[in-house]
Amino acid sequence: MLELLFSIFLGWPIILVTVILAGVGLFRRDYRLLVTAAVLSLPFSWLLSGFPIVRSPVFLLPLFPFASGFAMYRGREMISWLLAVPFFLGVLLLYYVASA
Repeated sequence: MLELLFSIFLGWPIILVTVILAGVGLFRRDYRLLVTAAVLSLPFSWLLSGFPIVRSPVFLLPLFPFASGFAMYRGREMISWLLAVPFFLGVLLLYYVASA
C-alpha cells in the first residue's frame, strides 16, 4: 500500500495532474489552480533534486507556478504565461529523459 502512495504522489500521475492544473489555471486565468499545481509539484521536484542533499536545481521548479499564480493574481497574464513556460519545459525534459 505504501508503494502505491509513493508512486501516486511522486510519480507520473501527480506530474500529469500538476501539468493539467497549471494549464487549466492559465487558460481560465485562475491563480488558485496555479498555486495548487505548485504545491502538488513540491514532492516530486524535491525527490528529483536528490533531497535532502540537493544535487540539482530541480527543487526550484515549483517556484515557477507560484510566481505565475502571483502574476495572475496581480492581473499580469502575459507575465504569468512567461513564468509558466520553464515549468512546462522542465516537465517535458523530465519526460524525455525518463522515456529514453
